[in-house]
Amino acid sequence: MEEVYIIYGITDCPACLRAQADLMDLGKEYVFIQTDFSKYYRATVKEEFNWKTFPIILLISPNGEKLIGGYDQLWFHLESEGVERDDFCDEPKHCSIFKND
Repeated sequence: MEEVYIIYGITDCPACLRAQADLMDLGKEYVFIQTDFSKYYRATVKEEFNWKTFPIILLISPNGEKLIGGYDQLWFHLESEGVERDDFCDEPKHCSIFKND
């Protein structure tokens, strides 16, 4: 079994879109679960994973399900797997993880 990322998100959420784009660029499999139309479902997902913002990213692997967290935590996780941000981004200022906002 290979790994697959699960992204709970909102379609017009910039961090949700970046997470999808980055995983796609890296050739990682992911599933996007759109939560746009149900405030109740969004609240339930936040409570279930004890995470206050979107995206909420999980990793499903042979070792089970692991909560990664949000977009910044996704990059910490990818770096721990050997992905270099400098190799991924032409200019660090273009990568949201490097922005100071």
